[in-house]
Amino acid sequence: MSHRKSHRHFTHVPAAGTLVRVMVPVLVMAACVADEPTAARADARPITANAAGTVDNTTRARLTMADSINVGTASAPAWVPAAVRGDGRLRDGTPATPGGLSNEYQGNVCSVNAVIGSGVKGEGYQFYLQMDRFASSALPASCLPTRYNRYYVNGPTQAPANASTFVSIAAVGSMSVGQTMIQPFHSGTMAELGFALYWDDEYPPSTSMLVTRLPNVTDEYGRSVRQWRVETRGSHKAALVTPATSRKSGPVITSTPYMPWAMTITEVPYPLPTLP
Repeated sequence: MSHRKSHRHFTHVPAAGTLVRVMVPVLVMAACVADEPTAARADARPITANAAGTVDNTTRARLTMADSINVGTASAPAWVPAAVRGDGRLRDGTPATPGGLSNEYQGNVCSVNAVIGSGVKGEGYQFYLQMDRFASSALPASCLPTRYNRYYVNGPTQAPANASTFVSIAAVGSMSVGQTMIQPFHSGTMAELGFALYWDDEYPPSTSMLVTRLPNVTDEYGRSVRQWRVETRGSHKAALVTPATSRKSGPVITSTPYMPWAMTITEVPYPLPTLP
């Protein structure tokens, strides 16, 4: 059995006009999965689906990973390849085609669990993602292999490490249009890769992610749905960590690679589309 140790982000009251830094407990699992979201934090546990009769009406999420990211400014852009990318498939697992999306994932499609909490009936407001939650050899052929991200730890020209991301981002569902927050992002890949990547101000020079509530967009069913962008900021560096050496120690930081990336999250409200 693994043991958990809690590390907490502390904050101060920001001056007017500044970004809001949210105090988020980050749970670290010693000697096993050091970055796995757990139920010990109310806003980080998997959401229990609401029921309308026997119908699951929990809001799912669709996400796409950017192929490149601007690490400069709007007036002086500097585009670089993203260090975390998709697996080249659309939400139903079929290959992406040139000229369209290069990747796409959706909750309860193929192996992916991706939900956004409503803040009611026991739910938090978190975005919760586990790419291999429903992994099974019985899934349609297009869904195999299990969905994953590509992590370019050694640079964009080197072979990536492929793993199924497992993460929770707090308070996403409570954000209003235009609001921004600074949030840590832990990749949840320790069990699969033997290391995890933390974009987290608590482990400098690594820096936490910028989360922005974008304007609503219209989905393929004509519904107005919410959308968010999650992107690296500051140094764009991650802390590459390996398992803690004891129950009392924190994760071991072995390097701080430059890993800029971004993703867009779009809500998929009930009624949900039927896909593999």
